[in-house]
Amino acid sequence: MNEATRTLASILFLLALSTSYTAVFSQTMSVSSPISIPSAYGNYHPQITMTNDAVPAVIWTSSTLKNLYFAKHDGGSDFNTPIQLNPPGFLVQSYTWSGPDLAKWQDNLYVVFKAIGYSTGHIYVVKSTDSGETFGDTVRVDDLADGFPQYPDIAVFNDTVFVTFMDHDAAGLNPQYVVTRSVDGGVTFASNVDAGTLLGDEACDCCQPEIIVNDKYVIVYFRNNASNIRDTKAVISFDRGATFSNIISVDDHLWNTFSCPSTGPDALFSALDTVISGYKSEVLGEAKIFLNEYDLAADSTLRTIELSIGTGSSPNYPQLSYSNGNLGAVWEGQDGDPEVFFNWSSTGVQGLSPSNTINVTNAPGAQTKPDICYGNGEFHVVWAEGGSSGIKYVTISEALSVNLQEDLPAINIFPNPVISDLRLRIESGAAELLTAAIFDSKGAHVCTWAIPKSTNAQINFDKDLSALKSGLYFLNITDGNGSTSQKFIKL
Repeated sequence: MNEATRTLASILFLLALSTSYTAVFSQTMSVSSPISIPSAYGNYHPQITMTNDAVPAVIWTSSTLKNLYFAKHDGGSDFNTPIQLNPPGFLVQSYTWSGPDLAKWQDNLYVVFKAIGYSTGHIYVVKSTDSGETFGDTVRVDDLADGFPQYPDIAVFNDTVFVTFMDHDAAGLNPQYVVTRSVDGGVTFASNVDAGTLLGDEACDCCQPEIIVNDKYVIVYFRNNASNIRDTKAVISFDRGATFSNIISVDDHLWNTFSCPSTGPDALFSALDTVISGYKSEVLGEAKIFLNEYDLAADSTLRTIELSIGTGSSPNYPQLSYSNGNLGAVWEGQDGDPEVFFNWSSTGVQGLSPSNTINVTNAPGAQTKPDICYGNGEFHVVWAEGGSSGIKYVTISEALSVNLQEDLPAINIFPNPVISDLRLRIESGAAELLTAAIFDSKGAHVCTWAIPKSTNAQINFDKDLSALKSGLYFLNITDGNGSTSQKFIKL
């Protein structure tokens, strides 16, 4: 049975429909079977991109070996044997929440990393000119005589390489983000330029940044620390990173915490003057992941939405991907037993809906630190699997699904999302006994109950769902002729 057939079969089971219906075909998302990258190479902070030859490629570090690894998909059902990018004996700093980053320009692929030593390790780049088949020597990026360079991130445009990283003073204090660039394809790098000092505060000292570049802007996103208010901000350069002169505030939730949360933003351009960013914050003590769409020309937010509805009380580590309207986001959720969640839209931010959220993993153990990219008409997702047991990779793509519609009464469910009491309003023209059933996002049956017969034009019915676990569910209503189904979110 192929993947599309399996998806269709699971939807038929989920809706539990009778044999009398009218079928309307539409699109849903299908998750492939996971591919494993062996645990012998570690699994800290995996990052994924599509190379110029349209092949997914992944980087990560080993917490025990202190090495940086790279692997490309083999075009079949596996990844090629990982290759080590740092020279033998040249150890790499390895964190779960932060690590190396990669960027591409045509066939050139750049990987930036920090050498081991919190107060002594420097920032380096390695480059491939053949889409990751081979890599050259390491090139030092920072020009620091002393200090504490940390958390590098990289972007490339027209083969000009931009690297941002956190700089401390000689005492390891006053963390700020700086930017350096290379105009010769990563052979040499210019002196560091202050970026984060524009805000007048410190950078949050354990949160990674994100740098993005197009032909008009160089933007650095990072978590600011204004007397323990740790919101995500961004600074902009209009002169290719020579100076930073403008601030944009994508996060005004005023998260007040006395310790660094070790979670940074992700960001990307969806148009020349439009940027999308994702970040974690807390509102009234509750962790949430937000997505912000910002109009740079108007210098104003277009919309801010909560992305993590129904995925637990400790969502974290959002990562984004965008291509021609196809917006995908992944993050951790479900509290002490983390899962990887995914949401998407084919019409940009405005098309996102909480009901599109998918639990990608839904398995015992911890699935953490996901990353995402888009290519070949599908999303590509990686995550760290269960402590040190390797990296998992899946594709998520549109697959044939079916919306089975019967001549049933119109059904309204509210509120949606629901906290405890779900209310059903059924426009009933028949005296049939109705059956209501709830299924989770994987098709597992949760509960079933009968709705009494009524000759009234409208049936109102309440169901207490306070004991139901947070997540995405389907409510299926069946009468003597067929069934209909609606999605809802339980908070």
